[in-house]
Order: sequence, then C-alpha cells, then structure tokens
Amino acid sequence: FMAGRVDPKPGEIILDPACGTGGFLTSSIRHMRERYVKAPRDEQLMQSSLRAVEKKQLPHMLCTTNMLLHGIEDPAFVRHDNTLAKPYVSYTQADRVDVVLTNPPFKGREEPGIESNFPSNLRTRDTADLFLALIMRLLKPGGRAAVVLPDSSLFGDSIKQLLREQLLEECHLHTIVRMPYGVFSPYTDIRTNLLFFSKGEPTKGIWFYELRCPTGEK
Repeated sequence: FMAGRVDPKPGEIILDPACGTGGFLTSSIRHMRERYVKAPRDEQLMQSSLRAVEKKQLPHMLCTTNMLLHGIEDPAFVRHDNTLAKPYVSYTQADRVDVVLTNPPFKGREEPGIESNFPSNLRTRDTADLFLALIMRLLKPGGRAAVVLPDSSLFGDSIKQLLREQLLEECHLHTIVRMPYGVFSPYTDIRTNLLFFSKGEPTKGIWFYELRCPTGEK
C-alpha cells in the first residue's frame, strides 16, 4: 500500500534509512517490476537506484538475504550503519533522494551523543524525531515520503511540535492514515500513523483516514 501510494520508479533514488529486514524495499521492487520494468535496462536502472541502512546486525543480514531472494544481483547497497550517526549538516545535495519509505524505530532512544549531530533546536534522543528531521533534509524538492510514526509525533509538544511545524511548512503532508491498536504487536502496542508527504510546497490540506479493527475495537 505505502509503495503504491508514493509510486517509486526506476531511476529514482529510493531510500529506507532504517530498513530492518527490507520489507519496504521488497514492496518497492515488486511495485516497479509490475508497473515499470519492461526491459533489462529498466531492471538494471531500478537495482542501481536502491539505498538502505540498518543499524542492527541480524536485521541487516536478513535484509541482504531478502534482496538476494528477490533477484537483486548486488545487495551491497544495504549498509550496516546508523543513519543518525552522520552529522545532519554533512548531508548535502549529493545525498538527496527522490523517495523515502521507512518505519523508523519509535520506542527507543538513541545512545548519548547522537543528538549532537543535529542542530541545537532539533536535539533529542527520541529516535523517531531524529529520523523525521533527517528525512525532511534528505528529500529532494518534489521528493515523496511514506513514513510510519507514533501518535506522539502528531500530538507531542516541544521538539515534536517544532518538527510538525517544519513538516507543514516545507512539505505537503497530504495524507495521514491512523492505524488500529495492536498493528505491531507483540513488539509494541504504541498507536501508529502512516504519513505521506512531498517536499517543496507547504501543506494546503490533509486527507485523514482512520482504520479500525473488524471487531470495532480501538
């Protein structure tokens, strides 16, 4: 669903900065193969445009394996690293991407010192906040993103409020899909939302949709 909504195409740089085992990457690959890959050159162009980073060793290994199983010839683009460990200001135009699809960790906090890589007004150890700030910087003008974020990103104050204001001013947040409780159980019961936005124009209106459990439970 998320890959279909942002509609990645061969030749566009597609990034998952917290890729886990590669679910969004495989969704993007499937989407492009079904819609846009018509010749070997298209496949080659698609494979050369994928980017991913995963901090933890086991998910990184599983993502690499997942790419091989999905016909990716060289999965070396999946880096074993922490995207947030690189200073915010060192991400330049050369690092900009067309599409970001990601579900960043939103229950943990970064180790001390990571927040110092960010401008003083954005310093926090909340992982989800840092990823949202970085995603906005990494998108090219006209770039699209689909990101899973917790309720606190939408309703929290302080830095969270600052990030929301920045998102609404720098990006067109056109769609929010509110997910039911328990979507990520047993890993977490935190209520989550899918945010879809494009960079370059301020938000003019938001389409909001709330998914509910078939039983009607919250």
